[in-house]
Amino acid sequence: METFVLLYDNFVDFEITLALLLLRNKSQIRTFTVDDEIVPNYSTLNVRADMKLSEVDPESIDLLIIPGGSPGPYADRSEIQKLLNRLNERGIPIAAICGGPEFLAQAGILKGKRMTHGHDPEYAGKVFMDCLIQDEDVVIDGNIITARGQAYSEFAVAVYKHLGLFDNKEEEREMMNFFKNIH
Repeated sequence: METFVLLYDNFVDFEITLALLLLRNKSQIRTFTVDDEIVPNYSTLNVRADMKLSEVDPESIDLLIIPGGSPGPYADRSEIQKLLNRLNERGIPIAAICGGPEFLAQAGILKGKRMTHGHDPEYAGKVFMDCLIQDEDVVIDGNIITARGQAYSEFAVAVYKHLGLFDNKEEEREMMNFFKNIH
């Protein structure tokens, strides 16, 4: 299994850390960027991506994760939209948290779909006007998984569960309890 992660300027790294922690033993994790090989993240670290978008083989992607951040500047980037639409047409799981769902809206993938996000309501009304915004931490609609920015644990568990990687409900509950520090 191959998981790809879209890195973009000022992406919010900590929102996807728990999901990547879960996936690290079940999937090869590869990062890619749209422009520069080194990408600054929200935590002020510079991250070196494994590859550029132009080098990504969409047929090798089994899961795409999009962290939060501010995708607005990428609204006119057709190469991102083409990749997202191609994955969506194939039914490949696409998991986006906080601001990440904006990439999906830009590509027209969320039109008429249930979703959640981490944007303020005024901005969200403009970006997600054709979407069915839900007041939930995580929403799964078909192959699309969206989450609020503060729902790191819920996002990680939902992605892992959607992929069928938990052995049983008990393992799922134990993982959520671990993430939430519940004994």
